[in-house]
Amino acid sequence: MERLEWLDYTPGELRKHRRTRSVWTSLTGWGMAVSVAGAIGCVLWGVAPYPPLYAEMGFAALFVLFAAAWIVSSRRAPGRNSYWRRRGPVNTPLSSEYLGRAPVWLLAWLVPPATLACLAMGLMVSPEYGRETARLNAARYGEHPATVVRLAGDPVQGDNASDEPVFFHTDLVLRIPYDSGPREVTMAGMYTRNAPPKTGMTIEVYYAPGDPRPDSPVLTDGRRDRPGVFHSFTVFGFVLVIPAGALLTGALGWELTPRVRRFTPDVHLPAFGIVALGLLLLLPTAIGWEAAGLARPAAFLACVTPGAALAWAWRTAGGGSSGR
Repeated sequence: MERLEWLDYTPGELRKHRRTRSVWTSLTGWGMAVSVAGAIGCVLWGVAPYPPLYAEMGFAALFVLFAAAWIVSSRRAPGRNSYWRRRGPVNTPLSSEYLGRAPVWLLAWLVPPATLACLAMGLMVSPEYGRETARLNAARYGEHPATVVRLAGDPVQGDNASDEPVFFHTDLVLRIPYDSGPREVTMAGMYTRNAPPKTGMTIEVYYAPGDPRPDSPVLTDGRRDRPGVFHSFTVFGFVLVIPAGALLTGALGWELTPRVRRFTPDVHLPAFGIVALGLLLLLPTAIGWEAAGLARPAAFLACVTPGAALAWAWRTAGGGSSGR
């Protein structure tokens, strides 16, 4: 029994225009699903901790190719008219009977993670920051002890409330024990608590002992953003994906019509256009181009495109409030 492309029914019977499914429509359709899942997985897993995102761009290119091949193979597939009798009461949901569960599950569980992946790309660090962080981490960057060689100024007591510890700040010359040999570095505005700094005392600063560069950073607070996408916002987003996917599964399983499964120009071409717009908005971030500071806003704007494409397909295919 062939799947339905679209339905126009009366309480007693169903009329369908059936476009037969071929091996090519099945292969290209699953190719689109696998390429989308691969791109989302690479982003959320952090395969590339910072741009350029070669794997993600490769999967996106595969999706575009599979989508084009699916349209061509669908247009070449033969079609014919026939009739079906309705099974069950008049209000039996059509999609659960004829559409099948695979498209419902794929759409319901790919759209929310795709939205989260767009958000994660908007939170990615720049290529320069990522490369610098990777270089420092390889040189064991972190909080390490350093010795005060001498004071480069008089300690100044800071303003503090009566219930806070006393602190002092001044410029210090520190001896940093790098692997290539100790170096003296002048640090401006160093803070110490309870007592002014003295020669010979040990303080903790951030540096990379294995970094041979003479301008290697030495910082009092050198905590760096981790290259990758496991930002606190994206981790919180994973919690929202499960209920969103469950809600979409129920809604699409009840109202999504079979026109979504078989190529229909007024349904799929605008939806693919919205997806293509989202990919274009993500491209500057993926290749590591700042685009005059617009790359991150563009990536955040791309977050609406997966849901917008699904909403268009849902409405124009006869689901939702547009009805049958």
